[in-house]
Amino acid sequence: MADPFETERALKRIIEDDLGADRIFSTITTSYRDHTDEPALSIAVSMKSAKDIPDARRQSELTQRLLETLAQLGDPRFPYLYFDALDIDRSPDDVDEFEPSPEN
Repeated sequence: MADPFETERALKRIIEDDLGADRIFSTITTSYRDHTDEPALSIAVSMKSAKDIPDARRQSELTQRLLETLAQLGDPRFPYLYFDALDIDRSPDDVDEFEPSPEN
């Protein structure tokens, strides 16, 4: 399996090339075990604007490219993509779903 930092950089590069680096606020990659107890990656992408969040078809295509890249790197994990945007309406009580909660 490839170096974890190399893997993360490769995935981030694909996401930025596809969605436009200037439209992305942040990308957070976390390794975990999914609901079937298989190794997986959670890739949380915060866009600067909700209008830039890709539609379901494009998200699926992007996931497929990420999966192919992982396979080429010898990494068996599945990449789960999650999107959020800075301009999505929130109440003062809302917590950013990509940030750790204060209890953790």
